[in-house]
Amino acid sequence: MSDEMKTETEEMHYPYVVRGATMYCSCGTHTRKLDMPASHGSYIRDKAMMNRTDCKVGIDKNIPPFGACRSETKDGIDIKIEDTKDLLQVTDEDGNPVEVPLPIEGKLCEPELAKEWADAQEETLVDGEPALTVKCTITCKYGGVIGFMDAGQGVY
Repeated sequence: MSDEMKTETEEMHYPYVVRGATMYCSCGTHTRKLDMPASHGSYIRDKAMMNRTDCKVGIDKNIPPFGACRSETKDGIDIKIEDTKDLLQVTDEDGNPVEVPLPIEGKLCEPELAKEWADAQEETLVDGEPALTVKCTITCKYGGVIGFMDAGQGVY
């Protein structure tokens, strides 16, 4: 199989992540959208592709906070959240949805992330760095693992 066909096959199996992909944190209470202040110049379906270095934390950066942090190692500001917009769906051990009582209480999510996303697509470069796919994850120093719920392409 040619390298080009391998990349196409892997892309079909693990879609490339673009600006606007939905993320979750295993310790967070809310989902968030991956952002990109400036495009790298590579696009899929007219949406900007992301690379493994797109992991800057902040409201106007790549990764905003995920609501309240449920990590037992996180200290800091106590918060109460009444807003259910973008609330991460909680399930029981059988996978059934569980209603989350409001307000949600916890510590303010202030992610401190690894330097880059893990498992980026080495064969496909975006601005000289491996491309992000939905299998990529990044860890937070407080124990959370951030992953993708969708690729942001609007077709999966």
